[in-house]
Amino acid sequence: MISARITRALERFGLLGSGIRILGTNAIYAYEAAAGVRIDPGLATTEDIDLLLDARGGLTFVADEEVSESSLMKVLKRVDTSFDRSRETSRAVNRDGYLVDLIKPVQNPPWKEAPDKVGADPEDLSAVQIEGLAWLQNSPPFEAVAIDEKGEPVRIVAPDPRVWAVHKLLLSKRADRQPIKRQRDAAQAEAVSALVATYLTHLPFDAEQLRMLPKQLVAEAAPLFVASGTA
Repeated sequence: MISARITRALERFGLLGSGIRILGTNAIYAYEAAAGVRIDPGLATTEDIDLLLDARGGLTFVADEEVSESSLMKVLKRVDTSFDRSRETSRAVNRDGYLVDLIKPVQNPPWKEAPDKVGADPEDLSAVQIEGLAWLQNSPPFEAVAIDEKGEPVRIVAPDPRVWAVHKLLLSKRADRQPIKRQRDAAQAEAVSALVATYLTHLPFDAEQLRMLPKQLVAEAAPLFVASGTA
């Protein structure tokens, strides 16, 4: 699985969990691994990977002889030489059509300067700003070791699954999102919230632990977890 190879490369170069988290559908593999269960395979299948850039604490790139300067594109090319930056400078695509998107929260305040690249290479991917990602960025990191299709371990660092599920629930209600994506968002939110409530009981769904989220969103998402058996 190419997503596992990309994740391992990010760890090898010191970026995983130290400037980049795994976001989107691929985060589900971490939640499944921690719970020791599998959800509907259709909800965890994807042909892309979203990388959340968080450079607030600085980025430490571990170089080697073949990748001497920090560049996400060079890391991706170590995984698959066919990766190239697309017209959307936040996206890389390989010959099979697999997409890698570098994203970050909308800057607040807008005038504040913040890195949008892993390094200084002008040809590297530049993170696109997307609304609603600040909650995921501010959530506690969630780490687990999953097993890929070849039976090999892969360490994943993703956002807290409770915040991830709330974010997916919010996406499912956006009128400007494609209906098929909204349905998938809703199903993923339900599946992950049930997984948390049933198997990850050390992560209670309470306002104090989820203070990075607006109270209204916490209230709207609470029934998902209550219905799954959480207090």
